[in-house]
Amino acid sequence: MRITLPMLCRADETVIGCLRDGKSGSVALAAMVAVAGGAALYGFAFGLWRSPEQALYSSIKMPAMMLAVVVISSLINILLAHVLGSGLSAAQTTTCVLLSLAITSILLAAVSPVMLLFVYQCPAPGEAGAMASYRVLLSGNTCAVALAGIAGNVRLYRLLREMTGSAMMASRVLWSWILVTGLAGCELSWVCSPYLARPDLPVPFFNPNAFSSNFFEYLWRAVRGVLV
Repeated sequence: MRITLPMLCRADETVIGCLRDGKSGSVALAAMVAVAGGAALYGFAFGLWRSPEQALYSSIKMPAMMLAVVVISSLINILLAHVLGSGLSAAQTTTCVLLSLAITSILLAAVSPVMLLFVYQCPAPGEAGAMASYRVLLSGNTCAVALAGIAGNVRLYRLLREMTGSAMMASRVLWSWILVTGLAGCELSWVCSPYLARPDLPVPFFNPNAFSSNFFEYLWRAVRGVLV
């Protein structure tokens, strides 16, 4: 059965039926396409501020990061779903997590034109105020991805309620998943570093400081303007 993007965003009866009947493959395939396309488009949009090279790197690393979040968070979410007594199988849990990241990616793709507007209004690298632009864009990207991620997870509530047969169980599972997926996403975004390179440094593909700091520390320093 062909699953379309509107079906994914609504998490409608067709999607629920596929998950219930053990036919999650079509849902997972459509979700992966959404992640690849939506995250790549958003990554390209904000990466253009730094350089075309950064835009290319970000369009590759954003989808890769999203899929890595699915793999890592699913390992924990499968255990949580079992401990909470949700009755969800490993395949159903993994597909649900993938679906939440697909909705996140679609939302990010939708705001890509807005991101382009910010990119072209901010002082470019090499101009006065470039570092301030970097801090604003970095913080803005972080907020946009976080809000889209929360929206993507919350959209699963109806699906989880139907799958578990309990509104309370759906809420418990949902909030545990939001916590796990959020933490995994934060640290993987630091390791993969799909966001902007500093305007005073060369554009790296891999984060050279991936294991000498962490996401929260770097973001706090960026917001305070004390990056060195």
